[in-house]
Amino acid sequence: MKLDEMKVQYDKSRDGFTRESSFEVKKEKPLPKININGIAVKVGLCAGVLALAFIVRAFGVGAPKQQSVAEVNAHSDGTGEQSEDSVPGKLKYVEASASKWAAPVRSTDIELMREGQMLRFTAGATDVLSCMDGRVLSVGTDETFGECVRVQSETDCEAFYYGFERIAVKEGDTVKAGDTLGTVALGRSLYMKVYQSGAPQDPTAYVDLSLKGE
Repeated sequence: MKLDEMKVQYDKSRDGFTRESSFEVKKEKPLPKININGIAVKVGLCAGVLALAFIVRAFGVGAPKQQSVAEVNAHSDGTGEQSEDSVPGKLKYVEASASKWAAPVRSTDIELMREGQMLRFTAGATDVLSCMDGRVLSVGTDETFGECVRVQSETDCEAFYYGFERIAVKEGDTVKAGDTLGTVALGRSLYMKVYQSGAPQDPTAYVDLSLKGE
């Protein structure tokens, strides 16, 4: 046993003799060391996970989009049912783009016929409007398609409209795009042709047929 582990004690006995005794000094065990760096890493990871969970919940990341009341009402007819315009596959009239003419009548159906040289509109409204600025060249009757109005623009483009119930213009009148040319019976057909410098054109290249399925 090492000296530093021993403690010597001298005691006098009753008979006057000195006795020597020794005992072992027990050392206290050192306290275990705490790994502060490891704890800090674990706390940081937990904080990061909690922060991510909060962001996901707060901003709805990954959650399915729900329609707002305004969006639901926009597709409703006021009774809680979907309006006809919001039914999938249903055609709806919209305004013309800047590069094309607006259609002459609001329609429930449009058909390209006569080898792509004539449009047939099924009237969803009664007013027939001029597609362009111009002058009324003639008003008459076509044997096949009925009452007809012919309008010519300054660029020698001509639009023919057929199928009127009533004509509101006369030859020589000046019209603007959107002016009323006459009326057509609701649900009946209005026909249209387009010519450029006397040559027949594909009317879909001139008229915006923005009847879209939603």
